[in-house]
Amino acid sequence: MSHPAPYLRARSPEQKEERRRHLLDTAKSLLLDIPDVHDLGINELARRAQMTKSNVYRYFESSEAVLLDVLVEEFVLWRTELRKTLSRDRKRSGTIEHIARAFAATVAARPLLCRLTSIFPSILEHNISAERMVEFKHGLLVVRKETALDFHACVPSISAASFERCIHVALPVLIGLWPLSHPAKLAAEVIELPELAALRYRFQHDLEEGLLMLLRSLE
Repeated sequence: MSHPAPYLRARSPEQKEERRRHLLDTAKSLLLDIPDVHDLGINELARRAQMTKSNVYRYFESSEAVLLDVLVEEFVLWRTELRKTLSRDRKRSGTIEHIARAFAATVAARPLLCRLTSIFPSILEHNISAERMVEFKHGLLVVRKETALDFHACVPSISAASFERCIHVALPVLIGLWPLSHPAKLAAEVIELPELAALRYRFQHDLEEGLLMLLRSLE
């Protein structure tokens, strides 16, 4: 049976960031193995990171705080890929169809982002400090504004403010679509019945279609 290594307090900012980075990387690895993010607790994180529970609490106030930081990193990685995708196909850029396709494809390519986004209002925004909540909300606002500016650069005829409002409405669509398109085992089996085909959801396809509906209203 393995035991956490003797704890040596991280004193420099570099050492502290290294410990925090190790915990986040361990959390990401764990999330690949567990089907339910609710199963990621501080006890299991400490065990996998070879640290004691009390040491983990030096860096994160709760398991929700860990997941929230993982989500923030996923948003940053997604934004980078979205920007590349928007500018990659010059022939198709300049249309709302290109925007909807790029948005849906880059989101769908990051299932961890989708899993965490789908639960951040109901789970991740609990059991964290007000200070961390404010920081997270400011980060979300920055992502929304930057994405709206990228969309405006593709289609200048639609204002950045209008795109920002569209993204504001698109977020709850994403949050709802992920669990609907990844139902529990019994529900998944039931909707395979031919007469229930209309109740099936396809995440990327339906997200693109929903966003396109919103974008067309702007035109």
